[in-house]
Amino acid sequence: MPTATDLGMTGRKAETWNVVLLFGPTLFLSAFLLFWFEPMVGKMMLPLLGGAASVWITCLLFFQLTLLTGYIYAHLLERFVKLRSQIFVHALLMFAALIFLPIHFAGGPNEAAVRHPAIWLLGQLLVTAGIPFAVVSTTAPLLQNWLSKTSTASARDPYFLYAISNGGSLIALLGYPLFIEPHMGAHVQSSLWLAGYGALALMVFATSAMVWRNAEPASQPRSSSFSGSENEGSQSNAPLWKTRIYWMAAACVPSALMLAVTNHILLNLASVPFLWVIPLAVYLITFMLAFGRRIRVSTEWMSRILPVVLLLLFPLVASSKSAGVRLNWVLMAGHIMVLLAGALLCHSALAASRPAPRYLTEFYFWIALGGAIGGAFTAVVAPFIFQTVFEYPLLVAMIAFFRSTPNAQDQINWRDWIYPAALGLLVAAIFLLFRWASVDITTNVTLPVSANAVIVLCAYLLRKRRFRFALALAVLIFGYRLALPPLFEDDAELLYRGRNFFGIKKVVFDVDSNMRKLLHGDTMHGLESLDPALAGQPLSYYHETGPVGDVMKMMSERPNQHIGVVGLGTGSIAGYTQPNRRITFFDVDPQVYTIAQGFFTFLRRCGKNCEVVIGDGRLSIEKAGDHEFDLLILDAFDSDSIPAHLVSREAIRTYLSKLKPDGLLLFHVSNRFMDVESLVAAVVTDAALEARVRYDDDEEPTGKSTSDYVAAARRSADLGSLAENENWSEVAKPQGIAPWTDDYSNMLTIIRWE
Repeated sequence: MPTATDLGMTGRKAETWNVVLLFGPTLFLSAFLLFWFEPMVGKMMLPLLGGAASVWITCLLFFQLTLLTGYIYAHLLERFVKLRSQIFVHALLMFAALIFLPIHFAGGPNEAAVRHPAIWLLGQLLVTAGIPFAVVSTTAPLLQNWLSKTSTASARDPYFLYAISNGGSLIALLGYPLFIEPHMGAHVQSSLWLAGYGALALMVFATSAMVWRNAEPASQPRSSSFSGSENEGSQSNAPLWKTRIYWMAAACVPSALMLAVTNHILLNLASVPFLWVIPLAVYLITFMLAFGRRIRVSTEWMSRILPVVLLLLFPLVASSKSAGVRLNWVLMAGHIMVLLAGALLCHSALAASRPAPRYLTEFYFWIALGGAIGGAFTAVVAPFIFQTVFEYPLLVAMIAFFRSTPNAQDQINWRDWIYPAALGLLVAAIFLLFRWASVDITTNVTLPVSANAVIVLCAYLLRKRRFRFALALAVLIFGYRLALPPLFEDDAELLYRGRNFFGIKKVVFDVDSNMRKLLHGDTMHGLESLDPALAGQPLSYYHETGPVGDVMKMMSERPNQHIGVVGLGTGSIAGYTQPNRRITFFDVDPQVYTIAQGFFTFLRRCGKNCEVVIGDGRLSIEKAGDHEFDLLILDAFDSDSIPAHLVSREAIRTYLSKLKPDGLLLFHVSNRFMDVESLVAAVVTDAALEARVRYDDDEEPTGKSTSDYVAAARRSADLGSLAENENWSEVAKPQGIAPWTDDYSNMLTIIRWE
């Protein structure tokens, strides 16, 4: 006959299984829906405002703020509403969110969108997607809080569900580009998301019913064995303000660091498609490892490991120089390791300082607030105050302050300032010696390696005091950041550096070739020779012996030509103006126009025959009159983020309506990472156009670069001499690549995997 103890153990096991089978999957699904929702809505918004990078940034900021709003709601509900009333209120809210589903955006941008696009976009997102996203975002804090108020064994420490929630986020993050986006358009996704929301609502109601049955009376406080923060582990003691600020900071730094690592890799090393997925996945994994129940990384362990990782890899953080295609992958791995170590330390510190379940919703509020502040800092503030990705080394320098050391609580003394200062003087002395002795560290690596070993060892000896080591690490990072560039000097002189929402632009003067170049990240966007014999002549991808030159010669006799160019760059195509030809450039980045006017002469030489329109190319072309252009050149496909709205089926229809009856489309399809030619071939053959492609590998003329172009027209006769030119071959319909639309695009099918 079973004893009371046996029955109690059986009951606890059953309760545990109820938690596993109800709460775990519910939180997993809610997180999956959130990370499906974000790219889905962003994909819907891109065509409305032209696919600019600022659209993604604004959407990201909106979702972070909405997540914070959801966590505030959960906290206020816990503070002012009784448990069973919370269940009733939340049920009504979940039903109300159905009014906004399935998600769709009606109509296009108006005049307000042109004047204040970010405000218009935030308004559209708020009234259309804000309520459903906020409601789903409340699932994690609410259900964990409800679980803590039940009589189940898991109620003592429900934070392990946070790890399950981040697992759902990770699966959605990886699954969207690999499985969801390639197989369905945005409207189908929206309908399926509605079905997922319905399933989530049913699961939330099921968990609510369990909570309703197992809720402990409010008058009976729990006898808890909770093992969180020592200071906050008591049910009666509210968290101190310094603890709240600590939670916010420990969430802010890794959130900002994740975006900073992404920016650093994409802007300074390689603009590889989907590379942004890796840092975000690592960020989510660190949450899982920090808050997991069975597999958990402690702050103490990470505090011992972090000095080794940072002291080995901090020179990568200090330097932003590319090192060649193959070595860049090694550098990327190093930056990912920095993110992994830093985020894991901060998140394990959060897990170690978590309060008793009574303060769970407040804890998650401060985490959400810190994450939103970190995201806003990197995505919005940093591009305006820094000309480079300076926020990256700044954030790495802050990581060490979250370490746990034996002397972490000791008061700061004069040695904590003197030792790091002495280390900085040592760094300065060594690098000045290298410069004075004219040591080339790119060829003679023995001395630099020995010097680095001495510097790293000195810093490692300071690891036992948190403030002292953190300050020493900051000295090393910024000391190396100042000292390394002169040692890696090449023949290119930096003339200008600028940064905004659209990335980092540099203008450099190459001494050997006597040319000025415009670089956007690691991609060249045009150049001009300072040789008087070549000044003002189109070079690089636009050379007169290349595809653009062929098209311009073929059209030279047409009267009253009007050419539209999407993508300004240096303005090289302005070199093809003539009395019967005027050119209108369309570019979304006002900083590029400033550069083209100030550092290159193409636009100045063109004079009144050229016009520059700042704004998205497709939206600007839509405002032009019908049958306005003889030629439209699409030159915006050379980065890792193909603006899908510029090469969709609907975009081609728009372009054709703006072309004269014998007009041409010319697509610049050169791209290191994606097969843009096949994508363009798919949409032009879908539109029943005649098309030709030229692969120009000739780099013999001074300043010329290899380039690939596709020309398309309604009839073969409209292609003129291109139709018979042996350099131009006929475009065939590609296999395995469906034409993109404003509703459907699949980046995976055009990635160059080799």
